[in-house]
Amino acid sequence: MTVLKTENNQDKKLKSNLAENYSWFYSNIYSKVQKSVDEFFQKDFKLRFMGISYEENIFFYGDEYFVNKLPVNKTSSIMMRVSSNLVSSLLDNSLGVSETKFELKTLTEIEAGLIKSFTVFVYKNIEDYLNKTEVNRKITESAKDYNFTFFVRFKNKHTGKIILTIPEYMLPKIEPEKIPERFEISDFKGTMVALKISVGSTKLALNEIKEIEDGDIIVLENSDINKMSVLWGNNEIKFRINPNPSLIISIDNNGDNEMEEETNVKPQNMWDSILVDVIAEFDNVKLTLGELKQISEGLVIDVGSVYDNKIKLRVENQIVATGELVILNDRYGVRIDNVKKTKEEAAKQPVAAKAKEVKTENAAPTAAAPEAKKPAPRPMPPGAAKRPVPPTRRPVRPNAPAQPAAQASAKPADGNENFDYSDFEIEDESI
Repeated sequence: MTVLKTENNQDKKLKSNLAENYSWFYSNIYSKVQKSVDEFFQKDFKLRFMGISYEENIFFYGDEYFVNKLPVNKTSSIMMRVSSNLVSSLLDNSLGVSETKFELKTLTEIEAGLIKSFTVFVYKNIEDYLNKTEVNRKITESAKDYNFTFFVRFKNKHTGKIILTIPEYMLPKIEPEKIPERFEISDFKGTMVALKISVGSTKLALNEIKEIEDGDIIVLENSDINKMSVLWGNNEIKFRINPNPSLIISIDNNGDNEMEEETNVKPQNMWDSILVDVIAEFDNVKLTLGELKQISEGLVIDVGSVYDNKIKLRVENQIVATGELVILNDRYGVRIDNVKKTKEEAAKQPVAAKAKEVKTENAAPTAAAPEAKKPAPRPMPPGAAKRPVPPTRRPVRPNAPAQPAAQASAKPADGNENFDYSDFEIEDESI
C-alpha cells in the first residue's frame, strides 16, 4: 500500500508540474519544432501544440509511426515519432508525388534517410534546453517520460502527427511564473455586498404562532445582545457588536399578567402543541467589504444602519411575520408590525372587500354617526413597579388588559383558526 500511495503522489506532482510549466514548453519546445519544420522542408506545414502527458494517451493510437531514437549521451536518449500519413506528405512535397500507394514498411533507403535527417534536425534545435548530464541506470529506468504531441496541417488540412518523447530528468527545472497581483483587497473595501444578518432564534408552539398579532413582542431565547451572525450561502460568521441603547424597552406588570394567563390556555389539538424553530434575521442587508473584513478579523463593528431594516421571523423558508428589533434585559426581541396572512385569510379578503363595496353602493345616504370616545387608559395600581421579564417563548403583548381564561380559549375572530400546517415542514422529532 505504501508503494501505491507514493506512486499516486508522484503522479499528482507530475501533473501539477505539467500544468504549471505548460507556457514555458509552448514558448520554447513548440517554437523550436515549428522552426525546424519551416527550415527543413521550406513548405507551408503548420504545427499545433496539442498537449503534454507523461504516459501514452489517445493521440498515440490509430496510426503507424516512423520512430527514431536519438542518443544524447551514453545513458540517455530522446525519441521522435512521425506518423505514416505525415511521412507520406513530407516525401511527396520533397521528392515528388509517388505513383504507387504509400506504405511505411516499403520506405526506400533515401526516403528513410530523409525522415531520419529531419528528426536529427529537430533534436539539434531543442538540445540547448536539455540537461545532457549523464545519470545512473537506476534513474533512467525509474524516470517518467514527457510526451509532446503536435498536430501538423498542410494547406489547412490535417496531415499527421509528431510525438516527441523526453525523459523528465533531461528537462530543466522551471520555476512557476508568478503573476503579479493587479489589485489589492483594500481597493474594494467600499464595495457593497448584499447578505443576511441573523439575530437569534426561539421555539414556539404552532398555536402560539397562530395567535401572533401586531404589537406582540417575541423574545428570542437564543440570542445575545453583544453578538450577531453574518449569513451568505452556506457560510456563517459570528461577530461582536455594541448594543444600541435606543432598542431597550421594558414590559409592565399588565403585560406579564396576560402572558401568565395565556400560558394556561390548553392547545386545541395535538398539532397546536408542536414546537418549531423561529429564526429572526435581517434580509438583504448591505455591508461593505471593509466591514466584512473587520468581521472576519473578530473586531467589534458598528451596524447602526442595519437597525433601520425590517426584521423577519422565519420558520423553515416561510416568513410568518415582520417587525422591528428591541432589547429586553439581555435578550433580543421582535416587536411585530405585520403578520403574514394564512392561505384562507388571503382567499377571503378579496371576497369580503367586494361584498362591502356592493353594500356601500346600495345603501341609502345616512347622517354621519358621532365619533365614539376612546376610553381613557387604565392607571396602574399605587405602588406597582415595573420589573424585568424573564426570557419566555410566549408572545408578549405589552400594556394590554388581561382576558378571562374562557375568553382566551375561544377561537380568534380574525380567522387565524384556519392556519394551514402545510406551510411548515415539521420533523418527526418535534412531535
